Amino acid sequence: MLDSVSSIASFATHMSAQKTAQQVQLAVLNKAQDLQQQQGQNVLQLMESAAPPAQSIDVHV
Repeated sequence: MLDSVSSIASFATHMSAQKTAQQVQLAVLNKAQDLQQQQGQNVLQLMESAAPPAQSIDVHV
């Protein structure tokens, strides 16, 4: 009887640890996605602030 109670307690502890690990992984994933989105916005701002390309290129040597 004590062995089955111990097994159930061990299983519950394991499941709780897995749930916590999954929550941490999800939080890290969300943070990475937020960072990637911010970097994309920064790249767009940088491209918009850059000087427009010249209308023609002088290729005479």
